[in-house]
Amino acid sequence: MKYLVIDGRFGTPIHVFLENHPGTADGFPGLPVREVEMEPLPESAPRGRFGSGVGQDPCDPRAFREFLSDRAVAAAGFGLVEPRFVGTSWGQYEKSFRPGGGSGTKWKGKRPDAAHKYAWV
Repeated sequence: MKYLVIDGRFGTPIHVFLENHPGTADGFPGLPVREVEMEPLPESAPRGRFGSGVGQDPCDPRAFREFLSDRAVAAAGFGLVEPRFVGTSWGQYEKSFRPGGGSGTKWKGKRPDAAHKYAWV
């Protein structure tokens, strides 16, 4: 079982699948939370370089499954869930997914200009 929060605060809804209920987490904005079933990949499944895909069962809107890739989701007839975050807690989601934007890299010294960044060396 997972807890699903659909975070639509920033334009595009993000499906957030969490192991822990986010209701009491610091900074949780009080969005609706619902319990869903998520069938994980088997432990023996090879993990792709770019992560796995998540699909929603077309016959059961409360049932989701992890797949080896987004292509595998479509091949199984499931609906691709994108964008998505699968993790432990609401804090982990806000920290790693950065849905509200914000500064990522702090530049030390002078920031390179775009012409220099893409110049042929």
